[in-house]
Amino acid sequence: MNEDRTDSAARTRPPATWSAEVRRAAHVTDDSDVFIGLCEDALSVGGLHHVAEYRWGVFDYSVDILDRLPGSQGGGFGGDDLDVRRDRFIRLGRQLHYVLGRMDHVLRSVDSGRLIRSVLQLGDGAVFHYYFRADDYLTGYSLGAGTADAGDRAMADLVGRFRQEMGLPVMNWGGFGSEDDPPRERTVVKEPHRIVEGDWGSTEPELLARCAEAVSPDGLHYAGCVGPGIGRLSADVFNDPSLSRFFGGLTRDQRRTRYAELGDRLHYVVARLNQSLRAIVPGSLSRVVLDVEEGALFYVDRPGDHFLLGVTLDQSQVARADQQMNALVHRVAATTDEKPPATTDEGLPATTDEGLPATTDEKPDNTV
Repeated sequence: MNEDRTDSAARTRPPATWSAEVRRAAHVTDDSDVFIGLCEDALSVGGLHHVAEYRWGVFDYSVDILDRLPGSQGGGFGGDDLDVRRDRFIRLGRQLHYVLGRMDHVLRSVDSGRLIRSVLQLGDGAVFHYYFRADDYLTGYSLGAGTADAGDRAMADLVGRFRQEMGLPVMNWGGFGSEDDPPRERTVVKEPHRIVEGDWGSTEPELLARCAEAVSPDGLHYAGCVGPGIGRLSADVFNDPSLSRFFGGLTRDQRRTRYAELGDRLHYVVARLNQSLRAIVPGSLSRVVLDVEEGALFYVDRPGDHFLLGVTLDQSQVARADQQMNALVHRVAATTDEKPPATTDEGLPATTDEGLPATTDEKPDNTV
């Protein structure tokens, strides 16, 4: 017997003003209505379409507006039948508790705090996973091209409202609360530190140059390209004096080593995430953002089983670093003669319905 039930009676506002689809587990009481109301307020056709709350991986309730979306919008994401799609979304939220829990354990090696936000972009949509207290978290879904950025920001605002309701301080998820702050003034700028391991052939000089161009003290602090079985190359600005406050624990060389090791492990963790997501949408992850308490890590899939890895150590710079990472994706595509990746209006990498990176034309890609 399904423990979830559709709820259309218990509301924080009069029923006439409540239009979202609400499901709640049998153990959830009307005491959660205030939070369900906050979830409904966060939904919009152009942004966030489904949100669910869990505690220790146990589903509590979900709120969605899937029935308001055009039939063609995100049709490949979870199937066409709305009830089946809702069940799959809820089930995936349970699975993410364990998969991202392992990811959190992996990320602890870089001494930047616990995982607080994850963005998984694939196919015609994106999945969001936000912790708002200890092991309490929300998952969200944005379906259709051009909705990921708005959905992500809606999630950040929603978990902030959850914490305010509970009397807890609001955190700067995604660095959205500080993205308009002016950059710090710099008196000394250090040249990026470069590392090359393995044989990258004729593309090595330009790839390394693109990574070095992408990093700065005010955003992306580390950028690299990882090729399992080939090696890695990277550039970072860890030696910049303005970043000294981030090295009271791990030294600069220790951080470089940890990120190199993390790149090796991340390849397998992303493969596990793809396995969990396969029931929801065909294809594989094109972009992953792992937001920790102090900064974030960015993963972008590339042809040939390679991927780009970016890091910022500063939580206030996460949004700016994300933009710089997206610019790096375009520059690397041009360097390796790939078709330039298509982007959404927000500058995020676009994908096809099959979960592959979209390009600016439909001719076959000759990249090896």
